[in-house]
Amino acid sequence: MLRADNLTKVYGTRIRTVAVDGITFAFEPGRCYAIVGPSGSGKTTLLYLLSAIETPDRGTVYFDDVDLFSMDEDERARFRARHFGFVFQHFYLIPYLNALENVLLRFYLKGSKPDRRRAVEVLRRLGIDEIKKPYEYSGGQQQRIAIARAIATNPDVLFADEPTGNLDSRNSRIVFDILREIASGGKIVVVATHDTELARTCNVVIRLKDGRIASVETGG
Repeated sequence: MLRADNLTKVYGTRIRTVAVDGITFAFEPGRCYAIVGPSGSGKTTLLYLLSAIETPDRGTVYFDDVDLFSMDEDERARFRARHFGFVFQHFYLIPYLNALENVLLRFYLKGSKPDRRRAVEVLRRLGIDEIKKPYEYSGGQQQRIAIARAIATNPDVLFADEPTGNLDSRNSRIVFDILREIASGGKIVVVATHDTELARTCNVVIRLKDGRIASVETGG
């Protein structure tokens, strides 16, 4: 289980902006969570705090019984590499590496032996059969390669920040189908998205307003 405990993040000193304001919430395996809300509501900040990419001003995050912010920065980075995967709105594929090499890179970052068979299997599962350079794929295919890279090492939690922001409606739905499928396999999936229609297909929809949880709804 992933649990936020009184998470708070404030930006600025003279002019303070409370991006996340005392959020407490538990995320359970086997469920896909969509975080929605207007621009500036704290969606991306909350995602970055949950994944321990950013450090809170107050509160903490637990994964099972581990307090992520009791670790130093290097320990957190190693923990993230072992347990978390991240899909960004911008694909961040390495342009001079082909699709398979981009996925294999995830194993190096985790510090484990590259598993070529696993990488090929994940790519094929996501509909990537031909191994080419990133620029030779469509936007939807590039996003699926980015998802393959994130899940290749079988992370316990997958975070996705506006993963369909650069995609058309057809590819957006395909990406959400993939994320829900990953969750149904016993993983935790947390998605920050502006697309409320697709968000409703997730198991749980968390609506933010002014850095706080305004409502929690059961989705699809």
